[in-house]
Amino acid sequence: MELWLVRDVPAWLVGVLLIAGLPGLTLGFDTAVHRHLPHRRLKRHNEVTGVIVATVGVAYAIVIGLCVVSLWEGYKDAQDTAREEAVALTPLVPGSAVFGADVQRSIRAEIVRYEGDIITGWPAHLNADPDPRRIADLDHLTGVIAALQPATEAQKAFVTDALRTIGHAEAMRQAAKSEADDRQMSPVMWIGVLTATLAILALCPLFGLDDTAVRRTLLVLASAVIATNLYLVVEMNFPYYGAFSVGTDAYRDVVAALS
Repeated sequence: MELWLVRDVPAWLVGVLLIAGLPGLTLGFDTAVHRHLPHRRLKRHNEVTGVIVATVGVAYAIVIGLCVVSLWEGYKDAQDTAREEAVALTPLVPGSAVFGADVQRSIRAEIVRYEGDIITGWPAHLNADPDPRRIADLDHLTGVIAALQPATEAQKAFVTDALRTIGHAEAMRQAAKSEADDRQMSPVMWIGVLTATLAILALCPLFGLDDTAVRRTLLVLASAVIATNLYLVVEMNFPYYGAFSVGTDAYRDVVAALS
């Protein structure tokens, strides 16, 4: 459900629904509370209510802060993994010069095709299913290098290192796929975030203020801040999808540099 929300719904629409909808719900709850509990009755307990709201607010800040920091670190890790994967094969181009210009051009073309197929097939590239075009490109590159006939020590060292580099590129791809799942928030964390959010929003209308306009303005501002935090958590929960997603920029840079 959440993946669909991040992948298929525009980020601006999710933001509008949260940042406008949550204050609307809070104002509706405030109206219901003050219809049955007059301001004068609530005002007598403002000191106790303030202590409770402050305690819950601190707990909420800790929970949401840990979530945002953790998700941001996950996004940066995913970004670093994508960059490392994009440049994993590029050392083969200068190294292949030991076999001459023709072999170097051939290996460069194979790497450009590999990177280009990742770019064009990026949606499939993110899934846990195998991506046959990328695998075929890597197999073809491996075949080209394995078919070389090294005659010098430098050429032998290049072939050995090149095969090791190809294996490292495949390892980076699998790491990126597993990272997409590992960096998501667990259901337990979601329960904590939603429970803390509901608690803080339910406590805020229990303050007694005679000025209705001031009370509702404060409620709207507080709930808008909370909605913004929820928006960040939702959008950053999937590092390869949504407004904060890791894209194909690093791969495009490699293709442009090699081409």
